[in-house]
Amino acid sequence: MKVAIEARALAASGGGVRRYAEELVRHLAELPGQDTFEVLREGPAHEALLSWWMNVTLPQRMASLAPDVVHFTKSAIPRRKIAPTVVTIYDVIPLLFPESQRLSRRWYWPRALRQAAQESDHIVTISEASRRDIAEHLQVAEAKITVTPLAVDTKRFQPQTATDFVRKMSGGDPYVLYVGRIDVRKNVPILVRAYAHIAGSVPHRLVIAGPVYNDTTVAAAIRTSGVSERVTRLPYVPEGELAALYANADLFVWPSIYEGWGFPPQEAMACGTPVIVSDGGPLPEVVGEAGVVVPFTAPLRERTADTDFEQRLTAAMEEVLADEAKRAAMRRAGLVRAQQFSWQQVAEQTLVVYRRAAR
Repeated sequence: MKVAIEARALAASGGGVRRYAEELVRHLAELPGQDTFEVLREGPAHEALLSWWMNVTLPQRMASLAPDVVHFTKSAIPRRKIAPTVVTIYDVIPLLFPESQRLSRRWYWPRALRQAAQESDHIVTISEASRRDIAEHLQVAEAKITVTPLAVDTKRFQPQTATDFVRKMSGGDPYVLYVGRIDVRKNVPILVRAYAHIAGSVPHRLVIAGPVYNDTTVAAAIRTSGVSERVTRLPYVPEGELAALYANADLFVWPSIYEGWGFPPQEAMACGTPVIVSDGGPLPEVVGEAGVVVPFTAPLRERTADTDFEQRLTAAMEEVLADEAKRAAMRRAGLVRAQQFSWQQVAEQTLVVYRRAAR
């Protein structure tokens, strides 16, 4: 079987979609058998050219390969069908949170997602929560969707001692950590407020690592928290320092409103760090029994002001930080949980989808 894989995300500078494409392509190539995988890495030079490239340039290139199956890894497919078509749709964030998208994408992605869901032969997604939401919002049967839960590189993300970067950043203080892009959907101001409630009774700093996208609420929350001198902002963390930053935190907290998956909590567990997450999207699937899951009570669009959630998050953070035995148990459980996912499994499950689509 010959599979043509559209993987323009490989040309991106980073991000979860690039990691998915990179690991999938690498592990498919390592599977035994006679299957061949033609990987198309090129993409349009500018986003304004995306529609032309997707509907003219790419189909011509793929058709020249005469594939048995084509796989589009970035949630969109051409209007012209080349062969049995598999598409990976990670989530429905462009539909639920259009404000989290750049203006140029707010028109494109809702249409692209609906077309991909309706016209593909099979959909791959990354969590059971995404499968349910894709079925509901894009109006396809769940039987058309296969879930391949994602993994992290446990050789890179593992327990380790503090580096000079981490020691300098923390000043020797213990710390609570958040890692990830910062936008309204990530709900970081609630974390700042929860930390402010307990700051007087713990020695920990709060470290918030990640770039800000179209969100001024985090800076305002820090400024008005009353404990701004104990909040450290790291807009950028060198790639080689990230694992040590995770591994030396006493607690990792991710209060996101909604996700497609959740690499940072998974990376934190792989580094042996206790994890608290919300129940936004698939986060309970990511942490399983290894983490503490704090549920929302407010509807999706009102979760940034969910005071019940804020109180529960405060209590959960206080409990975990006060109990060394609990943190030790969470560390052990997190390490086990992180090992339960692998990119080899993702590749094997995806190959099964290719065979089904090619029939």
